[in-house]
Amino acid sequence: MKKTLCVILFGMALGIGGLSLLGRPARALAATQAEFIEYSIELPGDVLSLTHGFASGIGRTPGNITNLENSTISNMLAFTARIRDKDGNFAGLASELEIFPDDNGIRPDITWKTDWTVTTPQGTLLMYEVERVPTAHLPAFASIDAGESWTGSLPAQVSVGPHPSGRGVIVGGTGIYAGATGTFFEKVELRGLTTDGEMAGTMYLQIYLDKKAGGE
Repeated sequence: MKKTLCVILFGMALGIGGLSLLGRPARALAATQAEFIEYSIELPGDVLSLTHGFASGIGRTPGNITNLENSTISNMLAFTARIRDKDGNFAGLASELEIFPDDNGIRPDITWKTDWTVTTPQGTLLMYEVERVPTAHLPAFASIDAGESWTGSLPAQVSVGPHPSGRGVIVGGTGIYAGATGTFFEKVELRGLTTDGEMAGTMYLQIYLDKKAGGE
């Protein structure tokens, strides 16, 4: 299970599915949080690079990228991808940098820290979250452990904090996002997983920007 659970990071779909399947956070938003932005990442097609220090589990992209095994940063993961707007058009780039408790990979009993940058022509958002393997994704990996590839649809939220609501937080930005605050969710719809570790799905970043003082 440990090996197959590692691949969940891209699911982190990690990615493909309809927004209606994922929906929006059930918890009500504060009245000042009015601007909603959603980006998606189709995996593996939108991935530009991926590396980490885990000895097994998810692969690396491209295949000849330097890996982080047996280094002082073997517990880290770096990921870059194209992001799409609500209409499926490319809107910019995103990077995800993750720090795990150790280099044994992803598993259900841990949480890990993730920093995001989301860059568009208008500016860049800087965001932070705490993640955990969603219980909803476990049946896919159980199938792999049994030696069978899996297909289906398992949408789930992977963010668990640090905001008290379970969301991640926006810590700043540049351009039109300078001084931005607010919260966000990372959600993943896992749609396919093979015994060779290949994954299909969609990662969603659902972002809620606070109104600026004096704003409408």
